[in-house]
Amino acid sequence: MKTFFKYAFLQNRWLWFHILAGGALAKISLQYLLARDAVAVVVALAIFWEIMESLRPDIEKIYGSYLRFFYDAVGDIVGAVAMALIVII
Repeated sequence: MKTFFKYAFLQNRWLWFHILAGGALAKISLQYLLARDAVAVVVALAIFWEIMESLRPDIEKIYGSYLRFFYDAVGDIVGAVAMALIVII
């Protein structure tokens, strides 16, 4: 659990960007969708983004291992969805 928290949040350099994007996307989505649908959009796009990133051929070079990438990706998704929920509530 300590390792997960370390790589998902503490050493995740791009977490702030995912939090910002999740909040902005939720705010924009609220203009056109219901609140629950806006959160669903953020969840779907965050997962899609991480899947697309996982297709890069240099994942092990960037992150050190696929496990560290998985931790980082989960942190990114959690951050984006948490901010979307904060914006909506």
